[in-house]
Amino acid sequence: MDRFLDTLKPQTLHLDGYDDGSSFLSIAFYFWYEKAVPSDVLETAFYRTLEEFPILAGRIKTGNDSRSFVAVDKNRLNMPEYTDSSCNVHFQTLKDADFDVRLLPVDYSSACKTPVPPAIIGDCIRLAEFHVLRMKDNSGMCIFASISHAILDGTGYCIFMRRWADISKCMLVAQNQQGILDMNIPERVYQHDRSILESDKICGSDALEPELLEMFNKSTTAAKWIAWFSPELRGRIFRYLMSVSDVRNYYFQLSSAAFEHLVQLIQPFVDSDISHLSANDVISALATVLFAQAMHKAGRLEGEAVYLTNIIADARPRLKQLAGANYTGNAVLPKTAVSMLEPILQDSIPQALATVSCSIRRAVDGLDERYCEQMGHMINRNPCGYVDLVLGITKMDNTLVAINHTRFGYYEADFGSGSPALVRPAFLIFENDFVIMPGRPSVGGYELAFTMVPEVARNMMESEYWQYIH
Repeated sequence: MDRFLDTLKPQTLHLDGYDDGSSFLSIAFYFWYEKAVPSDVLETAFYRTLEEFPILAGRIKTGNDSRSFVAVDKNRLNMPEYTDSSCNVHFQTLKDADFDVRLLPVDYSSACKTPVPPAIIGDCIRLAEFHVLRMKDNSGMCIFASISHAILDGTGYCIFMRRWADISKCMLVAQNQQGILDMNIPERVYQHDRSILESDKICGSDALEPELLEMFNKSTTAAKWIAWFSPELRGRIFRYLMSVSDVRNYYFQLSSAAFEHLVQLIQPFVDSDISHLSANDVISALATVLFAQAMHKAGRLEGEAVYLTNIIADARPRLKQLAGANYTGNAVLPKTAVSMLEPILQDSIPQALATVSCSIRRAVDGLDERYCEQMGHMINRNPCGYVDLVLGITKMDNTLVAINHTRFGYYEADFGSGSPALVRPAFLIFENDFVIMPGRPSVGGYELAFTMVPEVARNMMESEYWQYIH
């Protein structure tokens, strides 16, 4: 850590509307490894990585304009919490139980239950927490990594984890060959400055869906209050709401064979104007149909004519200024696919899935540079912008929020002992959230993570569509 402190320079990072809306949430995953890496290697590599991400040692503050910024002050650091401990549970026991964290020590598993930054210290949210837990007889390890969503989005999170892993692997090689922990680490340059997203273009709103424009244009009192609150107060309120909520996380697998069977089933019903369907289209359609049917059975879609699938997409490949920039800040935005509810509830499995898959594909095809620029303008035009959007896409029963994490490279995080056996979200955020993860290397396919109340979960598992998920 001494080297990190020596290289640290005072700095301020101004956050934008994308960041503000997520400033009270965290991104957290479990990384499970069948072989452990020595403690000294992991910790030294961690602080070397922190040299390239010094903002994680800063403090989130709110200016007079309700905009947030992160200040890194060498005399008032807000260091990430880093812990390395052991437990009496063997890795094989966890593996046989499908990595159920309830088998782990309470102080490890209970810290990971809510998507709120892990600790609020005085007047400051801790921006990151890392806990390396070593299994009995050194049989493996689990790394719990939680980072404030205000600082990094999913892509940025994976950039950090892969960088930490790469440095650890280099150091482990050096230690094995030369008996030292240091060596020449390949240089990387990361873009943390949010100004890269700024544009002088005059943006309209013609590329945005009416549903999204309504959320922006009908700013609620709740959104204005939340935008005015400090990130710390938002975090405390959200932590309380999560503590009294009955929402739970559920994890399932979709095998490669089951996925291919789904694709073959729906192919005859795909609209002629659709040239191809991605895996994300089909799997998000499956989740949409499952959620819609389960919510309808629970009596929560009365009077609804449509069901919305909000695809959370990455703007990086769509904005020229982000091309090759290694940008780590928030650059995700929603695109809404609208499907009529009646066919979802009444059509055959192949027809319903094909209809929703095509709706999602058309929505994603509309995610171009103009859409991203207009969305960015709407989000940043006032401090309430992103709060209006977050409240809008998460408070409605007829909405699924679908997030695809298959392209982020989680399984490339090899700390020197091999790729992870499993990478899994520690939690999702709101009811009706859905995440697609790459399947674990040993089985392939996809890992699916759902957030729902138990009644909806029971309804979902009784659906005839459930035969495709294990």
